[in-house]
Amino acid sequence: MESSAIKQQDQTLATIIHLSVFSKLFIPFGNFIFPVIIWLVSKEKKFVNHHGRNAVNFQLSLLLYYIIIACILIATIIIMGARIPFEFFEYNAYNFRIDRVNEEAILPFVIVLFTGGIFLLGLIVFELYAVISAAKDASEAKEYKYPLCINFIKEDTTLNEAS
Repeated sequence: MESSAIKQQDQTLATIIHLSVFSKLFIPFGNFIFPVIIWLVSKEKKFVNHHGRNAVNFQLSLLLYYIIIACILIATIIIMGARIPFEFFEYNAYNFRIDRVNEEAILPFVIVLFTGGIFLLGLIVFELYAVISAAKDASEAKEYKYPLCINFIKEDTTLNEAS
């Protein structure tokens, strides 16, 4: 799209759509609610429609990725936790200690937790980078396609034909 053909108001709306996903830090599911509301209000504008649809698709993709990582972590923790012998932990009224003889039983458990934490942290950093890049491109009247984004909401061709 040519930047001269795109109104400044459309660029601003598209930028706000991308940045509104950070509302999840203050309001639960704000990363879905606000982009969808802003997008649906201005859906007839082709530039805003493109950015709004991509922002919502990206948030849905991230939700799916978080759920997959969480399910893998939970399943692994349950399976590995069941293998830790009960004698591993010793508790009495005076202290709680870990038996040094069975220390190697807990190491895979800790490695899985650490690896899962790294994946979650990486996903958070990836989201920050992608959303800021999308907002920057929207403010410069460029189209942006999120990386690793699944298109849950397909492009409505009837809107594009009418424009």
